Amino acid sequence: MMNATARTHSAAGCWLAVFSKPRREAEAADQLTRQELTVFLPQVRVRRRLRGQWRDVIEPMFPRYLFLWAVPGQDDLRPVRSTHGVVGLVRFGGELRPVPEPVIAELRRICGEGVLDLPSPLVPGSRVRILTGPFAGHEAELLHTDGEHRARVLLELLGRPNALAFPLDALAPAETP
Repeated sequence: MMNATARTHSAAGCWLAVFSKPRREAEAADQLTRQELTVFLPQVRVRRRLRGQWRDVIEPMFPRYLFLWAVPGQDDLRPVRSTHGVVGLVRFGGELRPVPEPVIAELRRICGEGVLDLPSPLVPGSRVRILTGPFAGHEAELLHTDGEHRARVLLELLGRPNALAFPLDALAPAETP
C-alpha cells in the first residue's frame, strides 16, 4: 500500500519503521496517509486454513510494521505516535534509525504497488497430512490438484501405495521434523 499523493522525496529524507498495534497495520497506513504522509506497507497473499477451508488472504509482509517517508528535523513526527493503529516509530537507544534505502527499494521492486503472491504450501511432491475422514492423521505425498477443490495423494495402505482423491480442504502441509 502506497500513499496515492506521494510527496517528492528529497535527498535529506529517509524511510522510518513504524510499529503498529496488532493486526492494525492497514488502519495505521490509512491514517498516516490521511495526514499526507508517504507510507509503504508491503503485503503478501498467502493461503491459510480458515474455518476448515483454504482461503487466499492478504496480510502484512512484516506483521506490526510499515514504513514512513520523512525528513527528520523538517517533518513533525510527533502526531505519528497518536495516530490510530500506531504504537510509535521504531527507535534504537532512543534514536530514530532509518531503514536503508536499498532495503525499501528491493521491497518495492518485489511487491510493486500491489501484493506479493507467495507460493501455496500444497505443491505436488510435498508431504501432506490428512485432516478429516477415516485417514485423518495420516501423511501422504501430494500428486496433483484438480482445480481448487480436489487433490490426489499417494497414501501407503497395507504395505502398498494407493492414489486417493481428497477435498483440498481436508489436507494441510505435514510438519517437518
